[in-house]
Amino acid sequence: MRRSVKAPLRTFEYMAWAKSVPQGARFDLTASGVPDLFGPQADPESLPDWAAELSVPQLCRRDEADAANRELVDAVARRYDVEPACVTVTMAASTAITHVLMALVRAGDHVVVERPTYEALRRAPEIFGAMVSRLERKYEEGWSVVPERLAQLLTPRTRAVVLSNLHNPSGTAVDAKTMLAVAELASRVGAMVLVDEVYLDHVWPHGDGTVLPAAKIAKNAVSWSSATKCFGLSALRAGWIVTPEPDAAKAIRAATDYLHVLPPVASARLAARALAQGEVLAARAATIAREGRAVVERWLAGEPRVSWVPPVAGITGLLRLPNFVQDAAFCELLRQRYDTQVVPGAMFEMPGFVRLSFGLPPAKLEQALAHVTAALDELRH
Repeated sequence: MRRSVKAPLRTFEYMAWAKSVPQGARFDLTASGVPDLFGPQADPESLPDWAAELSVPQLCRRDEADAANRELVDAVARRYDVEPACVTVTMAASTAITHVLMALVRAGDHVVVERPTYEALRRAPEIFGAMVSRLERKYEEGWSVVPERLAQLLTPRTRAVVLSNLHNPSGTAVDAKTMLAVAELASRVGAMVLVDEVYLDHVWPHGDGTVLPAAKIAKNAVSWSSATKCFGLSALRAGWIVTPEPDAAKAIRAATDYLHVLPPVASARLAARALAQGEVLAARAATIAREGRAVVERWLAGEPRVSWVPPVAGITGLLRLPNFVQDAAFCELLRQRYDTQVVPGAMFEMPGFVRLSFGLPPAKLEQALAHVTAALDELRH
């Protein structure tokens, strides 16, 4: 007799939604990363010439895998100014949370996860059998992390505190002082602070130093990021995990053999070259974000029905809708009547909000925001 699965894997609701909505909206305001570096609208004169340095046959040879992995590890180590032994390569940031939790958390452990957050950050601990408590980040408080609130959630069984920085979905930041306070509280119960920093490249290392990778702040912190959100290279599926000390990285690397063993040669080598051009690519992202944000701020100045906590950087923010507007219905109307797509806030545990991407060219973004206004007008009547 076949035994039924008693606890099937829970649906990843955000991804299920993303796959279920009609594709190809004329005005797509759902992207979380900057447009593809080598996309159809790219200027060939401005693109880095990496092809001349690569051999396609070598990218397909498994005996090149160790060398390619070392290239990416060394590039990440230089970027973070840590020993290469503190770096673990992963398959983009999407697998990083699973990678780290596999090494650090066991069934029955306690994990604290911020709310609202990206769904995988709260679901992954449950997959490993952890008990999950939520650290509230509130709109009225600028989506800030409040250490005193965290202190009330920690227990002797807490093994990890999971945050995102920049915050996904709001784009706000946890400054280094607050992150240190969180890490010190976690250390009192022997817990690690795990931080998804896939958006942090928008502000670090070229920012003012008030926002830093968690792994650069505390010995019990782990950072991860990828070549996707800021650098426009999501197709590489290349990411990395950074720890302050080699011992923690050793435990995380042990999980690699259960996941991917070594990264694809092409992904590792191209990602290493992307990091070598990190400042150039970050400058491109900053230009896209600055132009788009200026359009949104002008629109908000004349649209009092919606508001946001201004994101520190990046191309996404969380818009608060009027009290009478349901986010899912609003998104459906916007798509069906105006060929414009935004992400319902419910996908990030925030009904009544929508996540807005402003990475479109300014003229097209202005049209899209005019559609948002028109949809609000329609719902009012």
